Formats: sequence, structure tokens, C-alpha cells
Amino acid sequence: MATLFVILDGAADRSNDSLGGLTPLQKARMPNLSDIAKNAAKGMVYPIAEGIAPESDAAVFSILGYDVSTYTGRGPLEALGAGLRVGPDSVAFRCNFATVDRDRNIIDRRAGRIEGRDAKALEREVRAVELGIPGVRFRFKSTVGHRGVCVFYSRKVRFSANVTNADIGYVKKGNISVAAESADRRLPSVRPLDATKQAEDTAVIVDTYVGKVIEKLWASGTNSQRVAKGMLAANALLLRDGGVGLPKVVPLGQRYGMKCAFIAEMPVETGIAKLLGMDPIRLGVVKNRARRYRKMAKLAKQSLQDHGFVYVHIKGPDEPGHDGDALLKTRILEEIDRYFFSEVRGLDADICVTCDHSTPCPLKAHSADPVPLMVRYAGRGEGDALSFDESIGSRGSLGVMNGNAVLDSILKRW
Repeated sequence: MATLFVILDGAADRSNDSLGGLTPLQKARMPNLSDIAKNAAKGMVYPIAEGIAPESDAAVFSILGYDVSTYTGRGPLEALGAGLRVGPDSVAFRCNFATVDRDRNIIDRRAGRIEGRDAKALEREVRAVELGIPGVRFRFKSTVGHRGVCVFYSRKVRFSANVTNADIGYVKKGNISVAAESADRRLPSVRPLDATKQAEDTAVIVDTYVGKVIEKLWASGTNSQRVAKGMLAANALLLRDGGVGLPKVVPLGQRYGMKCAFIAEMPVETGIAKLLGMDPIRLGVVKNRARRYRKMAKLAKQSLQDHGFVYVHIKGPDEPGHDGDALLKTRILEEIDRYFFSEVRGLDADICVTCDHSTPCPLKAHSADPVPLMVRYAGRGEGDALSFDESIGSRGSLGVMNGNAVLDSILKRW
């Protein structure tokens, strides 16, 4: 039996006064997801492990059954997903366009969620930055919205991933980053995390780049136009999650003896799926959410005809979580139900739904909270009498598990 595996990015949350003390998953009217849930086994998942507030990249890597100790960082996966070359002669970083003041205090980590023509115009300006470090070059690419990726290349410098993030949102912890708890708004300098020459050289190169980009973007004509329109200037780049090279993995399909495909909206999930040998199902750019969710459902159903496992990553709920907008998050969940789950609920396939992490609106950041998990096995008429939300706790028949146990648990019939 084929499996549809759906990740609702950041959908898990905490109780919210604006929703009468409910979470968005509890408040949202989701009759189609509820219908699937009636005959589903349920449980809770710590995406990596208890106590870790993960980013999506490491969480997805873990939930798809891989050990994050083998991970090389988000940057290389972002680059792979964006079509940039990564290798042993490079170090790659995830980037955000951001807004800073003259003292480099961060006003907005996403520059008002800049996108479209402005992001591409600023990409051209960033590419024109002269780094001024002999033997080192870089490639920057704007990807989706405020997001981007930067890769540094050199045949002379040996790079290290063991440097701090130029970002206040996430703190580097080994080969992953976790949500920061500090309230300090100042853009931090990039520092080496060990005493090696590689880490020291990498920190100098990246910190120099961050400074030169700020100089370039403060003088940007595109930003002058944005400010004149009452918009935030995208006058800095935040860099985080540096990594050298790609993890060595056994492809997902080889592990389970079946063809695997993926549908994803963001470069990092695309990069992970490519790394794991999954077939890409092209979604394209579909701005309207209703049309996008309908198209995702259509592509998922088509892909299940010749794949044993189809992974669908739906970004929608995460962004309003970061913005603290519980009402919008609830509405987006309802749209996903109306336009995606309505189309797949009747599939003759196993359907698994979970989240890559919790993004509570009160925090406006990822948390270490466990997330709900459910799997409806086709042909089975029984399930746990529990809703798909944060209240499952330890009552579900799937129990409470760490992320890298999920696939072995739900695919055990294979």
C-alpha cells in the first residue's frame, strides 16, 4: 500500500487568548482532516529529541528517519535545493533579507517579508559586492520571499562550518541551529567556535561579507524606493546554519524498497528530498493559496500511482506563527483542509500527517514542544478516539517518540 506523508510546517501551537484558549489546530474547522483522523492511530513526536526547538531542516531530516549527528547543516541543503553547487571547497549558508538601523540593531528579521521584484533586484546588488579577499568568491541567490542562500568557494582557504550565526533568531549548536532565547536585537559578529585556522578564516570571511553587503544595501536604489513607499528597507543579510559538504546517506527508497517522490515549496525541503534520492514533482510558482493547495493534492494523487511514498511539505501555517497571528494561522489551516485534504481524504492509500516543529504564536518562534502525529491505514476501520491536535499527549496508540522513529513506526507493514 502506498503512503502519503504530509508535513504541516509549524502547525502545532499553544493555547491562545484570541482563540478562546484554544490552539489554531483546535480552533480551525477542518472536517476533511477530522474525517481522516477518525480512523487513524495517533501519537506525539519530538521532531529531533525532547528539549530541542529545531529548525525545519534538521527536523525534516530526522522525521524522514535520519540521524542528525550525520547532518552537515542547513546551508548546503538550501544550496542544493536552490540549484547551487556545494562541495568540499565551499561553505554554504541560509540567508534572510533583514532590516537594521545604523547601529546594526535588527528591526525586522525578514524585512517585512520582502518578495518578488524587490528581492530579485536586491539579489543583483548583492551579487555585485566586491568581497576583496584573494582566492575567495561567493554566489548569492534569492529564493522564496525574504529567503536566500550564499555559498563561498575557494581553492586556497579551507572552510569550517564551526562558526556562529550572523542572526539573532537561531543559535548554532553543533551541526544544527536551535531557536534563540536571547532578547538582544543587535546583529552579532561571526565568530569561530573552535581555535582552528579553518574556523577563524571562515569567520573573518563571512563577517567581512556581512559588513560589505550592509554597505551595499544601505546605498541601494531599490531600498530608497521601498522607504519612499513606506516599506521597510531590506538593508542587511542574516546568515545562519553554515555547512561544508553534504551528508552521506542511504537513499530513502533503498531503505524501504520503494520509489519515493516529494512535493515541496521551499528550497531546503527540496534539497533534503534530492539528497535522499526522492523524485521531484514540480509544483511551480502558484501564489494563490487555494490554487496551490489544490495543485499539491492533484500532484500527490498522480504521484501515488507509481510511487510507494509521496512526501508533501506544506509551508502555510508556519509564517503566521512567526508573526504571532493566530487568526491567520487558523484560516490557513482551514484552507489546507478545504483545498488539500478534501481532495486526498478518499485515497486508497495510507495517510500520515504530522508537523516538523511547533511555531507557537505567543512565542513567534519555534519551540521544543512535541507535535501531533497520525496515520490512517487504508482498509482499517478503527482508530484512536482523539483529535489531531496538541492534546493527544501520551494517550495515542503510537505513543510518544523521537522524529527518527516515525517512518519505521508507520511503515512497519513494509
